[in-house]
Order: sequence, then structure tokens, then C-alpha cells
Amino acid sequence: MKLPKKIIDANVILRFFLEDDTGQFLKAKAFMQKLETAQEEALITEIVFAEVVWVLSKVYNIPRREISDKFSGVINYKGIKTSPDKKLFIESLKLYAEHSMDIQDIFLAVVARNNDCSIVTFDRTDFKKLHCSYEEP
Repeated sequence: MKLPKKIIDANVILRFFLEDDTGQFLKAKAFMQKLETAQEEALITEIVFAEVVWVLSKVYNIPRREISDKFSGVINYKGIKTSPDKKLFIESLKLYAEHSMDIQDIFLAVVARNNDCSIVTFDRTDFKKLHCSYEEP
């Protein structure tokens, strides 16, 4: 996949979701509307993905289901690209809504399951819940 010429920072997505700064929200909304219709293309990285989920959950106390629904919608915009594949981000958000685990661990589990990999970890409990292969070092 050729990367888009733009990479979205977490603060743009956060302003779009939170609408807490009118000026920045309006700019973010206009940009996101272009992404929704593929007038523009931009990349959401794994780091930005995790940061947005963490900030919405831990700083703003937004419920997991709401985060999952809103962010899944944005990830499905025609102009949004992800690396790795979008389906891993969407699957992670679905599991995030259902489990009390950190998004980072959920994302690792989803990547491992989709690539027939094992996670090297000391945290057996969480990964067992997600039915993925894991082992200690």
C-alpha cells in the first residue's frame, strides 16, 4: 500500500469527536468530511489509534461502546488509510467495547490471531480471554 501524503494526529480526531474547541472542531470537521468522501486521503497510525482511544476513555470517561462506534465510523471513511489493514482496527474496536482490557493488548491479540502468530507475554489472563496464542519468553 502506498501511504497517503497526510498523516492524522490524534488531536484532530479528538477535536472532531469532542467538539470542545469551536475553531479547531470546525477545521477538523471540514477535513473529516473530505476524508469521508475520499476528496482527501490520510493515514491513521497504530500509535494515533491507541492514543485517541486512551484519551477518550481515561481523560474524558467516554464509554467503550461509544468510542467503538464513533471511531469505527471514522476508520471506515473512504479516504482513511491504516497500516495494518482497517479490518484489524475495526475488530479491535469491537472487542474493546466488549472487554475491559487496554486497546494496546486487544490490538496485539487481533494482529496475532489474523496472522497466526503468538504473543510473547507475562500477561496470560487478558490474552486468554481473547482466544489468541500466547507464550512466556
